[in-house]
Amino acid sequence: CTAINNALQADENAPGYEACACANGSDEWSSQGCCLAGGRHEGSDLKGKGCLFEVAGVVDPNYAGMDTTIANTVDLGTALQSWIDREASSPSSAFMCPAAGVQIDEHGKFGYYESHDGSKEHVTYYHTGNDRMRQDDVTNIASTEYATPVTGSSGKYFSPKGLTAKVGTSQISDGYPQKIPHPVYVPSAKKTIDFVFEGYRPKFLRNKICGTDTCIVSARLKPNVTSFHFNEDAKDGAGMPYDGLQPIGHVNGPSVTGRPEYFHQPLYFDGDELLYTQQDSSYAERANGNGIKIYKPTTDSDPGAFNPSAPGSNYQLVDKTYVDSQNDMIQSHIDIEVGSGLGARQRMRFGKSYSVWECDPSTNEKCKLAVNSKGANDCYATTGSSLFDTKSTQDKEDLTTLSRDNFTYPCSAANVLTPHVVGGKILPMYWYEESTIHSTADEVDLLAAYADSYNQSGKNFILVFGLAFIASFFGVSMLLLCLCFEQKHSFMNSDGSSETTTTTAATKSTA
Repeated sequence: CTAINNALQADENAPGYEACACANGSDEWSSQGCCLAGGRHEGSDLKGKGCLFEVAGVVDPNYAGMDTTIANTVDLGTALQSWIDREASSPSSAFMCPAAGVQIDEHGKFGYYESHDGSKEHVTYYHTGNDRMRQDDVTNIASTEYATPVTGSSGKYFSPKGLTAKVGTSQISDGYPQKIPHPVYVPSAKKTIDFVFEGYRPKFLRNKICGTDTCIVSARLKPNVTSFHFNEDAKDGAGMPYDGLQPIGHVNGPSVTGRPEYFHQPLYFDGDELLYTQQDSSYAERANGNGIKIYKPTTDSDPGAFNPSAPGSNYQLVDKTYVDSQNDMIQSHIDIEVGSGLGARQRMRFGKSYSVWECDPSTNEKCKLAVNSKGANDCYATTGSSLFDTKSTQDKEDLTTLSRDNFTYPCSAANVLTPHVVGGKILPMYWYEESTIHSTADEVDLLAAYADSYNQSGKNFILVFGLAFIASFFGVSMLLLCLCFEQKHSFMNSDGSSETTTTTAATKSTA
């Protein structure tokens, strides 16, 4: 399409050339790509030749046309209908063409996402200084929009460390990655999470990836402990309102108000211990209590009726101690071959939580309408007292006479169905695991073959060096022997001459 455009700019009537046309009527071929509905290049008709990005329903299970009832299958009929209806697709792109050169910055970004779902960044949440997302965050004049740029690896390519193994070993690296964060983009959350080396294992155990018959050392990366921790200076929302969370309320859902949605590791791993109870309700001006408890079944079969306090119950309370003990079972990890930077396999384990909207009358005009002037509601009594004081003297006297001077408000925006449930409590909805094998056995075999070749080259080098050393040793030894014999012979001759001279002199003296 670029060649056609150049030809038509030089001659708008160039024979055999017709400008590219997108099926959706746009000119997105020049920016993010589109499905071609027309165009001619050197007489060749491009109509119906295909799309300039992944076709919805054919490449990725996130697109329309995925038959979710059967694993790893695509409903081509639905995909074709989507194409006929020109439904919006979700093109993504990755950086795959670094400039020529040695150790330039672009090499470290090979395989990074450049865009996802058609955008280079996504709004994650709006913040007004409150420690929780609120319904009026978007329209509040004091709110700040936070968008997360699309960047980071898909998990298949990382910055390579190069050849670091010792000569004579059947490896191409020492298995220890560069001591830098490795950003990985998580499409389901539209967030980038930094992964770092897990550290040295006890007893010199090494992580390995295996091909058909041979295994080579690799490194395991895990999420950085700071990825979900609150950093007030950074104002990135991580840890809001507890360490262990990231707000993503506007990644999905209504674009106007979003929803109170949080992204985290499974079961709040590496998060605040308070997440497992959340008894503090002071932010809603209510006495403490009305928190949460998380339980898990202790059996793989039907655990029966939920009665955790009963003797022999099949339910166990989940707390921070239990979660910390399940580190290897619930934490994400990526195994990479360090020398080439090739990602071999990964297990991405993350969770999402929601909460009921708060309904603070001091910041939300709509929440003021749900006032109960007889104190029947449980929350925002202090705010209610302040709002009552703003009324005129006559109104206050009239309301006091009617015993309607105790302004209180519902504890959440869902007051009709659950008037006593406190909004803002973060409830774990689900956690998931995505397992991906990036490298085939053949690719690992190729790396293993390189390692064997390097090992053989090392052995040959050691053999040649050893033979050269032995030859040099014998050569030097022979030289030293020759010198010693020569010196001994000269000494004997000198000694005999002296003796003769002495004898002669003695004879002359006698005479």
